Amino acid sequence: MTQELDFTLIKTYYHISPEGAEAPLYELPASELLERSKAVEALKEVGRLWKSTSMELPASFTGMTFFNLGLMNMLFAATHHQFLRIPLDKLTFQLEWHHDHVHIGYRINELNAQPVPVEPELRHTALQELWRVFLQETAIPGIEAIAEAGGVKPELIWNQFGAQIHSVMAYIRTDPNISALTEQLASDFRIIEALPAEAFQRRRNPYVHTPKYIDNPRSLPDGKYILRSSCCMYDRREGGQKCYNCPQMLPQERDERRKQILAAQT
Repeated sequence: MTQELDFTLIKTYYHISPEGAEAPLYELPASELLERSKAVEALKEVGRLWKSTSMELPASFTGMTFFNLGLMNMLFAATHHQFLRIPLDKLTFQLEWHHDHVHIGYRINELNAQPVPVEPELRHTALQELWRVFLQETAIPGIEAIAEAGGVKPELIWNQFGAQIHSVMAYIRTDPNISALTEQLASDFRIIEALPAEAFQRRRNPYVHTPKYIDNPRSLPDGKYILRSSCCMYDRREGGQKCYNCPQMLPQERDERRKQILAAQT
């Protein structure tokens, strides 16, 4: 059944696929990210390509690829009723240049799809276990290793998950090509939200988050942005600045940026 999986969306937006990047600038067996020297090397390469001014940006951006891997399985569970088992030793970490920035992604070296039942009670039990396995053998060790190599706390990465998943869900609701998935994804997401904090080896489940909204000056009069649940460190680069929806941006800073955006549009 694995040949039926459609990676089009996942490859386009999250750079994960069985064939991998067409022209990788750098690649590494993902299991080697668990070796500090290799992880530091990979982060330095990400930082070089992003012209970062510290290790915070590459640690953040690389760490968030584990969010992307989880999202891939959320989508495959909803669309194909399958969940890929992707331990780090079955992945290849890759960097690929795209116009003015670098993509961070993975080649999946072996497709091992686990069936996800359709019947609600069986589905709930199966997804709970599949997510526990994914966290234990992929996300937790990967994020811990990246954080340690980057000299940051794992929370810098995990704390971004909350707003990010709500942003993705909001996008799916508005995309006519995939909006039909909304109900199934919402139902499956409730299972993830209900996982205990210890499943993540954290003090709280990072997916549990109440989104906050701010005005989107690029889509007035009623456009909204979801405020990030944690800074992504995008400003830690040459000429960098905070995202408009960064939670660390002061109100007066955001108001000034809003004026700049509106001025540019006119």
